[in-house]
Amino acid sequence: MMSPERLQELLDTYGAAEERWPEHQRQDMRACLDAFPEMRRQLFEARDLDTLLDSYIPADVDLEQRIFDALPVSLLDRLLNWLLPEVPQFWWRPAMAAALPLVLGLAIGMGSHDIVPADLMTDWEAQERSLLLPVTGADWYE
Repeated sequence: MMSPERLQELLDTYGAAEERWPEHQRQDMRACLDAFPEMRRQLFEARDLDTLLDSYIPADVDLEQRIFDALPVSLLDRLLNWLLPEVPQFWWRPAMAAALPLVLGLAIGMGSHDIVPADLMTDWEAQERSLLLPVTGADWYE
């Protein structure tokens, strides 16, 4: 015969509805309820809990969107979001990114006068040779 403690465990596990009880233990559970009338109160409490749980309707959750939101954002995605913003107030960002090569070219061009010595600044042929010498070799056009 089943003990009241075991019956309480099974009620906690399967609830008060007999169709949820394990098939091989239904007879023992009914016999325990008949033998220990105080366990009927536990059965009624389990029934109340079953009713409460069966009436619960969970909130609709967009699980797919939550999963996508939880994914880490790659560096490339962050860069593209910065360069191509969805908010119109941030469209200055692509213009700034497009102007960056121009600004860098101007900065390099204005700072390159230190590369060529001052005495070669007037002799254009010598200046061309000094600039092209590392790339092509000593006598590339002679």
